[in-house]
Amino acid sequence: MKAYTLKKKKETKELHMFEGEMTPAGCNSTSTSICEKMKKSESEKNVFTCYNEDEARKKCAEIGRNVCGVCVSHLYST
Repeated sequence: MKAYTLKKKKETKELHMFEGEMTPAGCNSTSTSICEKMKKSESEKNVFTCYNEDEARKKCAEIGRNVCGVCVSHLYST
């Protein structure tokens, strides 16, 4: 099952999403955001971790415009 983590970028305060997999110990995520504009090492903090697709979509909608549009569009079908 896919897992999503939303991180805040130190320099710009933008929010970018990272995709990973659920594991028995929680979840993991890739080293680069979905949009490829942020690396984990640039993170100031996590906004959420280990959310499934539906949870991530709802939380990003609540947060609004601060979430990277390219990252969040990954949660919607075309």
